[in-house]
Amino acid sequence: MFTMPLIIHLVDIPSEGQSVDCEVLPSEIALPSDDGKILGPLNCAGHVFLPNDQMAHFQGTLTGRVARECVRCLTIFEEDLFLQCDADFCQSTPSALSPDSSNKKMKKGSRRHIPPIDEAQEQDVDTYPITESQIDLLPALRENLILAAPPHPLCQESCAGLCQVCGANLNEGVCGCYSPVTASSSVVSGTASMVSKKASKPSPRLARNRT
Repeated sequence: MFTMPLIIHLVDIPSEGQSVDCEVLPSEIALPSDDGKILGPLNCAGHVFLPNDQMAHFQGTLTGRVARECVRCLTIFEEDLFLQCDADFCQSTPSALSPDSSNKKMKKGSRRHIPPIDEAQEQDVDTYPITESQIDLLPALRENLILAAPPHPLCQESCAGLCQVCGANLNEGVCGCYSPVTASSSVVSGTASMVSKKASKPSPRLARNRT
């Protein structure tokens, strides 16, 4: 495995496609802080191929480790990352392949010159551009990674969060602010006394009816 710019020249892709297996540095992805922090290089493995004369397609995985902040207890936790990535690339200029390079590949009979796509395809949010006979996988990998980030990351499903009084992490134990309500507590005793007094005192309406 090796680190490399994920820029692939279309003229280098054979008819059966091209394999991708490399490392992506955290600095290349540059995630927003809210989406976590990548821990070490990510492994990108997959395949780039040309489904037709108008586009290229990448299908693969992005794996590694990422650190996130729990939304309940605010602690930093780590988790494995395994992300399926799919991306389509379409021509964004009148010519995706230069005439010289296109003629060079035509000798092998693999494909023809790639024509321009229509405006609707170019504005598709799930499609990335082909620029000067090449595609860049990094923007697609970064966007897939951001979209896959959990909106409310939790260190564990049963996370108890923080005490609203002292801010203690309740996953580490019950803090001094916690006082369970029992039958002998003053709150329960006071409430029971008030209910008892109301029950023993007749309503004014019943008193008038008796007279």
